[in-house]
Amino acid sequence: MRHFILALLLCCPSARAELGSQSTLVDSKDKAKAVDSDDAAVLQRHYPFYFAYGHALSKLQVSFKSPLVRSRPLYFGYTQLMFWALNDDSKPFRDLTFNPELFYRWDLGQATWLKSVDIGGFNHNSNGKAGPDSRSYNKSYLRANFEHQGPRWISRFSLQGSDLYGFDPGNTDIQDFIGPVSFSLSFIQLFKAWVDRSELALQFSPGGKFSHRWGYGGYQASYSFRLGGIHLVPAFYLQYYRGYAETLLNYNQRVNVFRAGLIF
Repeated sequence: MRHFILALLLCCPSARAELGSQSTLVDSKDKAKAVDSDDAAVLQRHYPFYFAYGHALSKLQVSFKSPLVRSRPLYFGYTQLMFWALNDDSKPFRDLTFNPELFYRWDLGQATWLKSVDIGGFNHNSNGKAGPDSRSYNKSYLRANFEHQGPRWISRFSLQGSDLYGFDPGNTDIQDFIGPVSFSLSFIQLFKAWVDRSELALQFSPGGKFSHRWGYGGYQASYSFRLGGIHLVPAFYLQYYRGYAETLLNYNQRVNVFRAGLIF
């Protein structure tokens, strides 16, 4: 499957990346502002950026994407997921997941509910450890992104099929807990009140080589709301995770965790 995905990546129709003006910087009247705007367009939001406190392990995720060329939406993406033992004396990070990737976003415009297709040529997941605690795997993927808008709401749905390969010797059975099919659903509600925005998001990742082991997957539900009335930038965030593979280190251990914090 990954060879098919790489072939798609090479022959995708041309599209323009999400960059600002293509005019030459040297011709700009306010060159400092133009340079700042150009720099700001390089780093873009990818997956959610949040901090969520938990009694045993708190959770912190940072994520960004950056276009590699101006003429096509070919992106380098990076996500880092950290599990932080804030209640321990030295407050160590117990496990981290490093996730660099290369993907192409085929934007289909506003004609249908299918808004875009992401073609992931290479996606690496590793916890950066050595020896018996080492965990890593690679994947290539196709992801369809759907969206529908109402007067005061937005609904989004994505379906992803992956080819997992390159398993570390320390996690050769990880496909029992991370399957090739995953999907997510979110519902964003907009208000004219002190709370100006809320979002309910669900993520499903059944386990098994064919995503047939629902009892061995990982499932996450989250809810956020923002106090726009006082112009607060981050939103308050609640998250519940149930199942396996929340961390790479303990991918085969079942957890049932509630956390609360902020999402940006």
